[in-house]
Amino acid sequence: MSGNAVAIVGAGMIGAAHAFGYRANLGRFARRIPGIRLKTVCDSSEVLAAALSQTWGFEETATDWKSVLADPEIGMVSVCLPNFLHVEVTRAALAAGKHVICEKPLALTARDALIVYRDSAVSNSVSATVFNYRRIPAVAAIRKLIEAGEIGDPVNALVQYQSEYAADPNLPHSWRYERGRAGPGALLDIGTHAVDIARFLCGEVNEIAGAIASISIKERFLPAGTSIGHNRVELSDKRLPVDNDDVMSALLRFESGCQGLFLASRVAVGMGNTLSFSVTGTKGTVRYTSQMPAHYELARFDGSGQSPFAVIANSPSLPFADLLPVPHDGVAVGYAEVFSFMIHDFLEAIANGEPMANGSILDGLRAAEILDAIQAAADRNQPVKVERAQPHAASLVA
Repeated sequence: MSGNAVAIVGAGMIGAAHAFGYRANLGRFARRIPGIRLKTVCDSSEVLAAALSQTWGFEETATDWKSVLADPEIGMVSVCLPNFLHVEVTRAALAAGKHVICEKPLALTARDALIVYRDSAVSNSVSATVFNYRRIPAVAAIRKLIEAGEIGDPVNALVQYQSEYAADPNLPHSWRYERGRAGPGALLDIGTHAVDIARFLCGEVNEIAGAIASISIKERFLPAGTSIGHNRVELSDKRLPVDNDDVMSALLRFESGCQGLFLASRVAVGMGNTLSFSVTGTKGTVRYTSQMPAHYELARFDGSGQSPFAVIANSPSLPFADLLPVPHDGVAVGYAEVFSFMIHDFLEAIANGEPMANGSILDGLRAAEILDAIQAAADRNQPVKVERAQPHAASLVA
C-alpha cells in the first residue's frame, strides 16, 4: 500500500505547472488525504530537479524514475516527460499501485494509448490524462449550455489551437521535431487539446473527411548545450531535419451529424498560445478565445436577421469559481489556475475513492484515436473512419 506523498517525474516547464497545482491544493486535501505532502521531483537533470524542488517546496530530488515508483511513501505521480516516455512511465506507475496523472498526449498512437487504458481499467488506482482546458470556467459553462440545448442542435464547430512557439527558425532542434519521439508535430503536441475540446463540446467524431499537413521550417540547428522547453539557446553548427507537421488542418464529421473544422499550428505568428472555438447550432452560436479568458460570447436566433452576440462575463456562478482565491466577476482566469483545477479533480477522485471522470485515461484514448485518423487522412489524402476501441469496465478505487 502506497503512502500519500506526491512525486513529479519531469522537471521541465509543464512539471512546474503540476507543482503549482499540487501546492495550491495541499490545504484543501490535508484532512481528506492524510499525510499528503510534496516529496520528490525527478529528472535526468539534477539541476532542473533541484530548481523545481526548491521553488515549490519539495523535500528531495531523484534522477531515476524507477526509484521514485519503488518508494512506498509515494502515492501520487505526475508524468511530465517528453511524449515518447508517457506510456512506459504511466504503465509502470499503475503497476506500482500509484495514482497517476499523465500529461497529454497519453501516447504517440492510439494503439499504445489503448494499452495504457487497459492497464488503467484493471487498476485500483486513480488515473487521468491532463486536459486542463476543459476546466476554463467559460469552457465548462459552454459545455453545460450546449447540453441544455441553449443553441439547439450543433451544426458546425470551428476548433483551433494556434501557437507561435516554433515560428522562430532559430529555435533549437529537439525531440518535439522528430516524429519517432514526438509523434505528429503540432497535431499531437497542441492539437490534442483542440481535439479534446471538440469532443467535450460536440461529442464523438466518427470520420475525418480530409486533412492537410505541412512543414514550414524543414530543418533546425541542434543546441550547443542543454535546452529546456521552447527556450532560445546557443546553437551548434549541426542541423537536423524536421519530419513532423508544423500545421495540420482537418474536416471532422461528428456522430451527431455536426461537422467540424480543426486547425493546429505551432508557427502561428502573433497568436502566442491560443485556443479558440465557435459552435453554431440551430438556435444560436457560442464562441470563446483564450486570448480573452474573462468572458465568452453567445448569440441566440431572434428572427431579426441580425442576432447580436452577448458577452457573458466570468462570475462566481461559473464552474470552478469556488476554487479561486478571489472568485471572479469579469476577472480573467490564468493558465496556472486552470491547471490547479485539474489537479484538484485528480485529488478529489483520490479522496473519494472514485475513478477520474473528466479527463480520464479513456478520454486520452479517444483523443488518440481521432488524432491517428487525422494523421492517416493527411498521409493517404482520403477520408478515414475513426476506429474506437470498446471500453472496459474500469474498477473503482479501493
